[in-house]
Amino acid sequence: MQTPGPRQQFRFPAPVNDQWNYLLSTIWNQTMHLVVILDGRLDEGRLRDAAERVLEAEPLLACRFVEAAEPHWEAIPSFRPESIFSVAGQDGDRDLALREVLTGKIDPGAGPQAHFDLVHGDTDMLIISLNHSVCDARGILHVSGLCARAYRAQGNNSGSFPSGRFPCDRSFHPLLSALSDEERAVARHCCDEQSAEWGMPWEPGAPGSAEYSARTIGPPLFRAVKAYSRSMGVTVNDILIAAFFASVRREIPHQEDRDYPVLTSTDLRRIHPGVRSPAVANLSVAFEVWLPAGMPGRPHDLVLAAHRVMDEKKRLRVGIGSAIRLEEMFSSGFDQVREHLLEAKRRSRIEGYPKNPFISNIGILPHSCVDFGYPHTMAAYVVPPVEYPPGFGIAASTFDGTLTLSCGFCDGPIAGRTVERVMTSMEEFLSTLTRE
Repeated sequence: MQTPGPRQQFRFPAPVNDQWNYLLSTIWNQTMHLVVILDGRLDEGRLRDAAERVLEAEPLLACRFVEAAEPHWEAIPSFRPESIFSVAGQDGDRDLALREVLTGKIDPGAGPQAHFDLVHGDTDMLIISLNHSVCDARGILHVSGLCARAYRAQGNNSGSFPSGRFPCDRSFHPLLSALSDEERAVARHCCDEQSAEWGMPWEPGAPGSAEYSARTIGPPLFRAVKAYSRSMGVTVNDILIAAFFASVRREIPHQEDRDYPVLTSTDLRRIHPGVRSPAVANLSVAFEVWLPAGMPGRPHDLVLAAHRVMDEKKRLRVGIGSAIRLEEMFSSGFDQVREHLLEAKRRSRIEGYPKNPFISNIGILPHSCVDFGYPHTMAAYVVPPVEYPPGFGIAASTFDGTLTLSCGFCDGPIAGRTVERVMTSMEEFLSTLTRE
């Protein structure tokens, strides 16, 4: 496939939110995935064409990141068809094919930034992969929705589909400018510089290999979690943060009389939904949630503690503070931030410097983003990037009443059985909580 001629003229600015995620991709794998499990077979030709139409509708996906005095995205003059669409699993080993896709990596400096893999088995799986350097979870759901829409359009001979458009402002600026100076100052004040306080035990020097793990929590238990959430006036996100903290606490050496942080994220688009913000953008930011390691009592107590912290974070708009802090970090320049990250990488590899564990709640995956008409979608979940030690994170996503916990990790430095224990512990926490 050759990209259209006009694409060669495209050049998009890379705001600091893109630059940060690009630099993180030089430390670990920043490729995230949406796994769609269907009850039949997709048409390869229609799906291939749908993938090409998605890149035409979102030209940023057909770009590569360019390191320069002013980092930017530039269109790739041409690329091979298999660089955006592949078929796997023809030999019958669907699990192996899925693993290879989920542990693969998109190079943001080479592009394209999106890839579509069709994995055959008795029924099909579609994996849509995007580089986090170009967008957050909102973006991957948007891209999946475009792909499903294009696939359906071919089935009913409908020609309606979005044409290529120049992305609007993808930086933090529109969201920050919608707040007063006082509101921004309060948000920045409550967002302290993050510090690595603890982290999952790992073996420095072990080579390891990229792996992933997923655990489904079925509708009966998840319904009970939602009922508990409503009855207690807390959010499902509060509950997941508490469950994650309690579970990693079992694995990480710590002092019982101290508070420790876990990282979580928020989509800044939710703060000002009236502000025009593109889906293909990095507008989700991370912040710390500190909880007491030695809190005695029931899981309910830890959930209430997480709820109180999160309520305060929301009131102070901590996500805005994180965005401001990131812009301040880049005020010294792209190369200075690169040196900062290289130093953090050196400290972690040589000194065993930790990284606070991360929980990301993607939320509900809308049916519209995985509606291919026929075959029907039976399940869907998001798999986060593979984090290399000392990083460790879990993503939670919900589709059709089923909650899926997923993790990309480096097996060897962090044992797969450790990941399984964390997920088992989270499920046990939810079960205990809803039985109280």
